[in-house]
Parts: sequence; C-alpha cells; structure tokens
Amino acid sequence: MKMQREEIAEKVRELIKNNQPGFEDAEIRDDTRINTDAGFDSMTFVYIMCKIEAEFNISIPHRKWDKMVTFGDVVDAIEKELEKK
Repeated sequence: MKMQREEIAEKVRELIKNNQPGFEDAEIRDDTRINTDAGFDSMTFVYIMCKIEAEFNISIPHRKWDKMVTFGDVVDAIEKELEKK
C-alpha cells in the first residue's frame, strides 16, 4: 500500500518533534528551511535523517542529503525512495 504524501509528512514532523528538543509545538511546513528555520546543525540533521531512514525502511543516498533544504525536499526524497519499493 502506497503512503500518501501527507502521511509521510506527518510521520516526519512527528519524528522531528520527538527527537529535537524545543520543537514539540513548532509549526513545520513544506517551505520550512530545515537547516536554518528548524535550527538543525549538521549532526542533528544526520541524526534525524538516520531516524527517518529507519522509520521508513529506506536508504536515501548521502549525496542527496546536501540538496535537501526544506522540509518539503525531505518529504519528496522519502516519497521517491518509497516508490522504488
């Protein structure tokens, strides 16, 4: 069964809110810049991406990580990897 984009986005929001202190009540939209608006440093971003890969049982090539700027970019990348399954 294929996950809808909004289902993916909601799971990722939940992961971020549960794993990033101070983000429990934050509004995270598609245009939220995860590297600046969300306040992620590089280690936090790697940690969150590893959590995402484990949650969705996917592997996003690390060279694509650099191209992910917004929350929407992350959701798009997950969606593409899930389509390959």
